[in-house]
Amino acid sequence: MKTTCIIKVGGAHLEDTEYLTALAGYIAYRKNAGHQVVLVHGGGKEISAWHKRLDLPFYKKEGLRVTPPESMDLVTMILCGLVNKRLVAHMNRMGLKAVGVSGVDFGMLQAPLRDEREYGRVGDSPVVQVEPLKHMLDAGDLVVLAPVCAGPDGDPVNVNADTTAQAVAVALKAENLEFVTDVPAVRTDEGEESTLPSHEIPQLIEQSIVQGGMIPKLTAGIAALRGGVHHVFVGNLNSLQQGAATEVFLA
Repeated sequence: MKTTCIIKVGGAHLEDTEYLTALAGYIAYRKNAGHQVVLVHGGGKEISAWHKRLDLPFYKKEGLRVTPPESMDLVTMILCGLVNKRLVAHMNRMGLKAVGVSGVDFGMLQAPLRDEREYGRVGDSPVVQVEPLKHMLDAGDLVVLAPVCAGPDGDPVNVNADTTAQAVAVALKAENLEFVTDVPAVRTDEGEESTLPSHEIPQLIEQSIVQGGMIPKLTAGIAALRGGVHHVFVGNLNSLQQGAATEVFLA
């Protein structure tokens, strides 16, 4: 019986053809090892660039992109269109039989609004309808998932990609949840960590040893483990394939 691997990749390098080829190689490695794969992707870099290009103001609050309706239109276009289809096209060129979807498709991911007055169309952790995902995975597809979900009114909402990946991993009872970063492992004062117990993470965040984009990954990783995901890894493509990434575990 095949196991499921959820891979979350940020948007920083998704315009780089060489990076996409390396990503495809890693996914092929996972699929050859017997995993069904869902690739959850971000796209914040390009969303910010298009806001600037269109002279549309944007800002973040507590690490989340405030998303009024006019920004939500742009987020949907970039994540579900430009970034998603670029990924799908490249993965198909590499023979991976990819299909691109968002959480809006089939109403697969339904997310409550976080606080519409403060954040606009920003959603919290979604409820996942697994049957459409299972159907695609059982057909041998690589599912490329944009983290745009259906809001309470059915219209798109913007959900953090790490949160989306965690919710999908729990719903599919995934074996692995893997966060692809620019660094080979989580670094603390002790150096690069091969393993990281969950009880140490709040203190690392409080002391600013772990900062920035690593915080939502580790927080989502703990939530995934508590939800039944077997393994959570954080690292770059090389360290993930070589078994040198950080494994987060409950303790």
